[in-house]
Amino acid sequence: MYLTAMTHRDELFDLTMRWMNDDFHPEDGETLTRIFVYESAISALIIERVLRLLGKFQDAPLNARRVRFKHELRENILAHLGVHTPRVDELAQNFRDNPTYFFPFLPVDALIITDDASRLLALGRVKRMARVAEKVSFRLVEALFKEIQIKARSFAQQRAMLAGVPLDAFVSSDEAMQNDFIQAEEAVAHSFKDKTIHIGTEALTINDILGFKIIASQETLDKLPTMLGEKPGVNVVEIQEHRGNYNAVNLLLDLDLPPTDTLAARLRDMDWSMASKRGLDPDDVRLNIGNYVREGAGSVRIELILTTPEELMEAEFGRSIHELRILRLRQRQAYCGPLGQNAGYLIEYMLTLAASPTVRIPEIPVKMYGRYLPEEIEALKSALRGNTFDEGLLGTFCMRQGTCETPLDD
Repeated sequence: MYLTAMTHRDELFDLTMRWMNDDFHPEDGETLTRIFVYESAISALIIERVLRLLGKFQDAPLNARRVRFKHELRENILAHLGVHTPRVDELAQNFRDNPTYFFPFLPVDALIITDDASRLLALGRVKRMARVAEKVSFRLVEALFKEIQIKARSFAQQRAMLAGVPLDAFVSSDEAMQNDFIQAEEAVAHSFKDKTIHIGTEALTINDILGFKIIASQETLDKLPTMLGEKPGVNVVEIQEHRGNYNAVNLLLDLDLPPTDTLAARLRDMDWSMASKRGLDPDDVRLNIGNYVREGAGSVRIELILTTPEELMEAEFGRSIHELRILRLRQRQAYCGPLGQNAGYLIEYMLTLAASPTVRIPEIPVKMYGRYLPEEIEALKSALRGNTFDEGLLGTFCMRQGTCETPLDD
């Protein structure tokens, strides 16, 4: 995975590619954990900077409050949006009539950003681990599917040559084409086993780990790209306009980090005791801040979404609900074979390892060429957290050591 909001994105990508090729180093777990611990702190400073920029743009001091579930986010939108039209009021009433219809317990890591008058100005969010894993696996599946199709076509070409017929004129049965695809899938899987597969960063790039949604009138929003482009250390690298059921403008911004010494000093002032919950020594983490900052990139990339209050309501309560767009994306996956599933499983395991108290593992348990059920992956992730995955419906006593050896009275 190539996460552009992170300064050590190249190191993380190289580690990901090694794991996909089943190339394991004993220190990988600690390296992975260290990257995400440091990047969490750097991201906190990036969020502070974005809030300062938005405060200047809105010409108002900002207040930010964290929420952890989607129902909290939606309730805060209704409480602080301050816009009333017949359509907005209709959508709000639909939510109040049946809040359970709007994915209420979906976890989020979001900020509600208001001014001193409690008016909603923006939303911030850090993409959740499960969504990062899913998005990376979607990108990876697209790349793998192309490889599988190329190999399947080569197998069909061989059959056509044996038949003495050009491929374009060669008629294959459904069974033969299915066999070509299976062989191609196995060939790509074997490439992982042989450690010969390579996928470029562009196929695994995720630009929206850190994102903000700016809420204002269209006239105000139209001024923001120019204002941002004039700020030192801010580079607008992409502007993408969406029109249809979903209406918004997406900006990708590259933000320069402070000079190395300044950034390191800010990080050293932080409380690193939380590192112990990730299996790291807080003193050692603080001691190595300087090296980490020096070895990282000098800028990170974030996403800004520009939307009006009315379109925000449609995206959260109306015609373009975000969760429904995710469900449709899942349903449109062209390939859902074992390679695609394993890609998602592997990324999910890596991110769980980074967020767990475990830093040492004996091997990479998820192989791209293996076969797994979701229950196996859940058990592996539970073990990283020090938990038993499933003791069974009667697990309180039944089948525990000694209970089957106790003689029963006649």
